[in-house]
Amino acid sequence: MITRKALALVSLVFLLAGCNITDQYYEEVEAVGKQIVADSKELPDVKDAFYEYEHGLDQGQQLQVYVTVPEASVSSASDQLEEIARRDYWRGTWWTVSLNVNVFSDANPAVEGKWNHDKIVKSKKIEFDDPAALEKQYGPRPQKKK
Repeated sequence: MITRKALALVSLVFLLAGCNITDQYYEEVEAVGKQIVADSKELPDVKDAFYEYEHGLDQGQQLQVYVTVPEASVSSASDQLEEIARRDYWRGTWWTVSLNVNVFSDANPAVEGKWNHDKIVKSKKIEFDDPAALEKQYGPRPQKKK
């Protein structure tokens, strides 16, 4: 008969082994985050930009982009930033993850490594609802590697 300690140990081993399987880190998604930030920083109003790639069983797959612009430019810059994120993601990977662009005012900027969601001035979840239109606009999306 299996003791509780043995059962707990076996459960822990399966849990730890599962972390590697369920971590779900995709290098291509990481590269897309870097590209979105690089392209965003080329806009004249962007004061700072960074991204966080959250992945794993408990977090799902999320790419969060954080951009700081002057307060007067939030509306106009947001549209450009959303377009950059949509384009770079479409061209960069076939993986499907949640992509959000979060815009901050330079009066209350995002701080890398900190909880920033209470400072967001504008946030947009980027949708890919019409693949045919996206392909027409940006070209073909990368295919899954075999």
